[in-house]
Amino acid sequence: MKMSVDFNREVDRRSTSDVKWRPEGLKGYLPIEVSENEIPMWIADMDFACPECIVRAIKERADKEIFGYCSYKQEYYDALTWWFDKRFGMKIHTDLVSMMPTVVSAINVAIRAFSNPGDKVIIQQPVYDPFAELIKKTGRVMVNNGLICNDGLYEMDFPLLEEQAADPDAKIMILCSPHNPVGRVWTKEELARVGEICKKNNVLVIADEIHSDLVYAGYVHTPFALASDAPHLVCTSLGKTFNVAGLRLANIFSSSAELKKQYDQEIDAYSYSASNTFGLEMVQAAYSPEGEAWLEELLVYLQGNVEVVSEWCQKHNVGFTAPQGTFLCWLDLASAGLTDEEIIKKIIMGKEVICVPGPWFGKGGEGYLRLNIGCTRKTLVEALDRIASVLDN
Repeated sequence: MKMSVDFNREVDRRSTSDVKWRPEGLKGYLPIEVSENEIPMWIADMDFACPECIVRAIKERADKEIFGYCSYKQEYYDALTWWFDKRFGMKIHTDLVSMMPTVVSAINVAIRAFSNPGDKVIIQQPVYDPFAELIKKTGRVMVNNGLICNDGLYEMDFPLLEEQAADPDAKIMILCSPHNPVGRVWTKEELARVGEICKKNNVLVIADEIHSDLVYAGYVHTPFALASDAPHLVCTSLGKTFNVAGLRLANIFSSSAELKKQYDQEIDAYSYSASNTFGLEMVQAAYSPEGEAWLEELLVYLQGNVEVVSEWCQKHNVGFTAPQGTFLCWLDLASAGLTDEEIIKKIIMGKEVICVPGPWFGKGGEGYLRLNIGCTRKTLVEALDRIASVLDN
């Protein structure tokens, strides 16, 4: 495939307020000192320039010179409808869409709207840590339906989920689909099984589908809404897909009008507003044929990065199963003889390759490292060379 987008082009991020490339931005994540020699591969955004269609739309809007209160026009809903139908065959009911600044804030509000302090919320560790943090901070009880790793392939523990969902105190299950950090793209059958169990036990499914567009050849993302009629909220955003997390706009799809009404009441109670002048322009520009063409080229480039990591892991005897989706690689460094303490001391601090240690994702993350490959090939190879210098010694 001939690439029209130069993903090898390095974009200056240090001169901006981007958290990822500023050493001081790291301190809230790891209490360590690093220099500008760091290679940041931790926070899940990419180092590629946004699609030209987004940049162009925002510049054109900026030329209007006024940035007052805004609202959602029909063009916004048209773009949303087109994208989800084209990419997933999902028919969007625009009257069931709610807007939030981010997927994390959307999940936060959903936990508060559909459960009470002391209720139980099911997650599947190792998984994106804010899930556990939200549960704790809202006074709910976290229940871990831990994933099972079979020869590098992660699967759900359905017998255990049956038991956990049957607990009358269990009110919500947060589903990460595709899964961060293990990179699984759940099959329609797996999602249907989750829905069957949760529906039978009156457990609401909150599906975090922020990585849904980032799926590699040979795999297919199925929106939870197409796999099950169980009550659910599907949380989506363009943040990962088009590298626009700073524009802060997420679309939340409710499975019924009653569910949306209850959810929107909680949004209003916290005075959340996702009306974002540039965010609106971003959605309309990105969810377009031009945005889709850019995404297809991105996926080819990311697949190349996955192959680089896979070859490197084979060479250095590091356990690794290529992700089916996301731009995140889950490296088993315990298989190469490193402890969690050594991963932090020798790789993150010693070589200043700033990745996310596995334990951050909860039980099952011990001995692992999450590597963000949403970067240029040059950056990726340099980071891997630094890690190799630790393993070789």
